[in-house]
Amino acid sequence: MTPDRWKQIEAIFHSALEREPGERSAFIATACAGDESLRSEVEPLVAASEREGDFLDSPAYEIAAEWIANSDADMLIGGQVNHYKILAQLGSGGMGEVYLAQDTKLGRKIALKLLPVSFTNDRARLQRFRQEARAASALNHPNIVTIHEIGEQNGSHFITTELVEGETLRERISGKQMKLAEAIDIVAQVASALSATHAAGIIHRDIKPENIMVREDGIIKVLDFGLAKLAFPQPEAVDTQAATRSMVKTNPGMVMGTVQYMSPEQARGQEVDARSDIWSLGVVLYEMVAGRVPFNGETPSHVLVSLMESEPPPLGRYTEAPAELERIVSKTLQKKRDERYQTARDLALDLRALNQASEVEARLRGSPGYLVSEGELAAEIRSGSAVESHRPDPKTSDVTPPRATSSPEYMVNRGVWHKRVVAPAAAAIVLAAVAYFIYFASSGGYSARGKNTIQSIAILPFRSQTGEVKEDFLGLGITNGIITRVSQTRALTVRPTSAILKYGNPAIDALQAARELEVDAVIEGTYLRIGDQLRVTVNLIRVEDGALLWTDNFYKHSTDIFAIQDQVSQEVAQRLQLKLSPSQLTKRNTSNPEAYNYYVKAMYHSSNIGPYLHSRTESDLAVDLFKKAIELDANYALAHAQLGYAYTKIAVFQEDNPALIEQARHELGIAERLDPQLAEVHAARYFIAFSQYDGWRVSSAIQELRMAQQLDPNVGHPELGDLYMHIGLDKQAVAEYELALKVDPNNETIKNAVVGLYFVTARPDEVLEASKRLFNRGPDYNYYMEKRMLKEAAPLVEQEYQKNPNSFESWDAIRIRGLWPALQGKHQEAQAAIPPILEKIRRNRGYHHVTYDIARIYALGGRSEEALKWLRITVTEGFPCYPLFARDSFLDPIRNETAFIQFMSEMKNLWEGYQTEFG
Repeated sequence: MTPDRWKQIEAIFHSALEREPGERSAFIATACAGDESLRSEVEPLVAASEREGDFLDSPAYEIAAEWIANSDADMLIGGQVNHYKILAQLGSGGMGEVYLAQDTKLGRKIALKLLPVSFTNDRARLQRFRQEARAASALNHPNIVTIHEIGEQNGSHFITTELVEGETLRERISGKQMKLAEAIDIVAQVASALSATHAAGIIHRDIKPENIMVREDGIIKVLDFGLAKLAFPQPEAVDTQAATRSMVKTNPGMVMGTVQYMSPEQARGQEVDARSDIWSLGVVLYEMVAGRVPFNGETPSHVLVSLMESEPPPLGRYTEAPAELERIVSKTLQKKRDERYQTARDLALDLRALNQASEVEARLRGSPGYLVSEGELAAEIRSGSAVESHRPDPKTSDVTPPRATSSPEYMVNRGVWHKRVVAPAAAAIVLAAVAYFIYFASSGGYSARGKNTIQSIAILPFRSQTGEVKEDFLGLGITNGIITRVSQTRALTVRPTSAILKYGNPAIDALQAARELEVDAVIEGTYLRIGDQLRVTVNLIRVEDGALLWTDNFYKHSTDIFAIQDQVSQEVAQRLQLKLSPSQLTKRNTSNPEAYNYYVKAMYHSSNIGPYLHSRTESDLAVDLFKKAIELDANYALAHAQLGYAYTKIAVFQEDNPALIEQARHELGIAERLDPQLAEVHAARYFIAFSQYDGWRVSSAIQELRMAQQLDPNVGHPELGDLYMHIGLDKQAVAEYELALKVDPNNETIKNAVVGLYFVTARPDEVLEASKRLFNRGPDYNYYMEKRMLKEAAPLVEQEYQKNPNSFESWDAIRIRGLWPALQGKHQEAQAAIPPILEKIRRNRGYHHVTYDIARIYALGGRSEEALKWLRITVTEGFPCYPLFARDSFLDPIRNETAFIQFMSEMKNLWEGYQTEFG
């Protein structure tokens, strides 16, 4: 249908309404004389208007843009808009022309949409569009297309989005009925996207198959958020005499499909809300299942009258649809908004419940048309085989049924079973379902079974929806609290806060972060703070297929961070079928939100205190923030413990200061009195025990870490592995590092520690294997030195020396300046390098490795007395590693010396004692 045709319809329609009702039929007959098609268009509109009011005068009837000719599209190919090079045309429609383009700045392909001038010449209308598009771009949801930029060039407005590879739902449907499970899954994903946007105050207004993309992996992307507002202006901004102008699709002569997806309130020009999108999505679902739209007609006029007055034909007329699906579709298509689903989230929950119930039914049947007898089923249940064989496939079902559908009663009461199942067979199915759910609940659900189940999870830093970059740790505070609570269940592996800190950047994709963290599921969240109000949005995503398992919104005062933590933790635990005890929710280290905020900031800076950070900026800031938290809450046990830990790390790594150790002991004592169950207290005390300040008391340090792990099994594994390595318990060391990597597999510090385990114990082949496995790195100069491959080592040693030729303050200095010449037989040069290095090197946690290499230098030169002296210093300084001394070929020149034999006998006895105590 062309624009001219609609102008003709509109003119006759308005003229008819200006006459008395009794005169209208005669007028229409005269005005449409000789054109029965025109008469059939006008009469239904007039009749509906008499019943419904002047709905045609309303702005919502302006469904899309004026007709846009695309004859100039080819001229743009090869050209450039801003920094986007146009490669090809992807499509066109009422919303504008869409092109494949190359972002020349970032080197990525994107979708670029040029907006029609008719959309953008109204400045107020354009401003509203920009506001809503920006709001949509702030959403971070797996089922919403990402908006990159909204821009203008030479008066032409454009919008760029991620390029979604796949096909539109319109192309997927292509006039055919879809499989029930596929249709439900698609609509559930769209409903999840709408739930997030509605929570942000955004209404799409144009849900239809053309605006839904289906990726090859089955992930759904909803398009054109924000553009709908541009196409559907607010009532006060509309020329009501132009109501029918935009009933035209892209090409002349074709009726625009959008009218078939309009809600009744849209057709009447009333204010739309979230429930209008739900209606449109219901139409999409009906069309996918039935193979046709629920409201149709020969003309747009007939369609409008149908959707406002008629009930859609039942799905059963076109397909064998479950009764529950009939109920869901019927509820989405209620004429009165109050009788529809009130939220898209409720619709998504019902759809996922239906899909899961259908899967269970299919598995219980074994194959289409097959039903076991009640007796057979009872026997299977007794043997356990029925439950085992009928368990849902994690690849196609959510982690756990939603709360409203977590019992077999839901399936019975809602009638989701196929309507052809006879009563005895239905009873048998329900019996099996009951058995399955009992087994499922008692065994902990999906938390620990099967390669596709959820056994590990990462909770990413929650991000501000405003996108403002400022020092606001509210999101990290929410995340930290949830991690603490969920990890306490000990039912699955939770990545620690230290592992997720680097994923706070909004540009980082949640699924990519999850894959790097090697988890089965990921939680991402956003928060919006307006005055004293706080809204937190949470998404739980399965990593394997990107499926959104759960999404929800929480509303609190901005000071109720603890309530948010508790609520989200409870929901996550429920979705993953974890048992979160009331004590785990009620126990808090502080009830002061401001003190907690200082603590979270302090922990962020404290995590940067280590052996390779020589600046005091981070450590001083961490100490100051911990103190502020304690000033606000003197009974904040965890803040006292972490302040003590910070003092210890500063004293060990940055400043020789015994007074700091005393301060640390004082803070740890306060923390323990306030809360004897803090693992952090024992973790900090290990650090003091195994240091120069406490005489390197290895056994005490190990005992402290073991006590810490009794309170929290996820802490202390790399530290304990390091201790075991230093005393020669290699098997135990490897086991601890493996546990550490299970908790945090992407932690480079832990990976380096694994490599270091073999390096410091003189096992170069194991070093190379671990380097390749963990870092994809080849041999370095240390490898060649340990293997005595001097020719290969030479250029690498020189290269390392040139990086910092004046350095005497690191472990590398003793290896390059002392050990390297000793291997070449330049013993005098090697031994001469020792004194200046000892003058510069600090007596910290790495000191015993320097002293051990000094012993090796003297041993290679045949000076057994000096070598033995430095070996004893090495032991005294915390490195009594008998297996290393026994295997190290660099010590071979002195191995037959009587004094060395006596030393090795002492070391063996000590090592055997360690094995007895800690083996």
